[in-house]
Amino acid sequence: MRKHLTGIAAGMLLFSGALFGQAADVGQATLQYDLSAVSAAATAGADPGSQPQGFPAPGSVPAMASQTNLIEMLLEKMGKKEQKIVRSVLEAGVENKLINLQKIEKQLGKINVPALVGLYSDIRALKISRLDLKKIENIKTTLTQIDAAIKKADIKGPDFGNLSFFAGMARDRLASVADSETEKSQLRAAAIENYSATINALADDKSVAAQEKLADSQERLETLSQPFGKLIPVEPTKGKSTAVITSDYGTRIHPVKKTKRFHTGVDLAGWKCNGWKVMAIGPGRVVKSGWESGYGYSVVVSHEIDGRMLFTRYAHLQKKNRLPVGRLVKSGELLGYCNNTGVSTGAHLHFEVRETSASGETLDPKGFLPPVDSL
Repeated sequence: MRKHLTGIAAGMLLFSGALFGQAADVGQATLQYDLSAVSAAATAGADPGSQPQGFPAPGSVPAMASQTNLIEMLLEKMGKKEQKIVRSVLEAGVENKLINLQKIEKQLGKINVPALVGLYSDIRALKISRLDLKKIENIKTTLTQIDAAIKKADIKGPDFGNLSFFAGMARDRLASVADSETEKSQLRAAAIENYSATINALADDKSVAAQEKLADSQERLETLSQPFGKLIPVEPTKGKSTAVITSDYGTRIHPVKKTKRFHTGVDLAGWKCNGWKVMAIGPGRVVKSGWESGYGYSVVVSHEIDGRMLFTRYAHLQKKNRLPVGRLVKSGELLGYCNNTGVSTGAHLHFEVRETSASGETLDPKGFLPPVDSL
């Protein structure tokens, strides 16, 4: 009976954590507690001298939460049906000396760092969403909570790395909507410190979550410290030949299909451009590298610029010497070499910019390039 009840109690604690561990709005970053992190402590054995203090009868309406009754605060986040189930399990556990409420309250009274993992998906979701005043305030609130947690608790190692990562993302996002260049620079400088701290703290953590945070931190360090755009993505190998736009962005007669179609990028070419270097116009990460139907061999790079997710595509490349998926690139870094693979009448670089995803809405690439002559 004791083992059976222990299993039920642990299961219900895990279930209750799942119920209120999710934010109502994916765009809102709010501090959530997750009871799954303390289920083991709750069922590890009770202190025979402990007694439940002021625990209401099953099904009763919970009292207003106070700083000394964190269990009540958590139960308030559930529906009445879930409250009744969890209360019944907890009371049965206390009665049979399997659950120590004081131990649970003591555990919840500490900073519950694993609970902050819920913030990760929330802030990540904000990377591709438009910010309104409500979301900005949510991020500021989150940042305040994280800073207070770091200052108040003695947190080291992976836990410190997680908190630093969340703080970096919050400041990074706030910088994208800062009112002044001074404020933007200050927030970015602070975000760089947070990301650097994350890398130092999580360097030896081999978990999937830690490795993802490390990759994101490294990418943001590159992005925040380098310019984006104002660079022609194709460069002659030698001589004085220069690249020109041979086909502009917009509706045109397709050179092969001979039908009226929308050209999603610009074509850049020059005298004997086969084999010319093709370079990233800004820092980011390679998310595609391979054959793409009419594009031929291409490379797609994702960039996070001032809160916007942009994707640049470099098409009609040579098959060999392309950077692989996952590679972090700097502004001006070599991606591959110009060719005429795919649907093409001759060697050239098809360059395009898309928003939100690699297949999202196209933007006129000329807005991200320096002045380029047209043929």
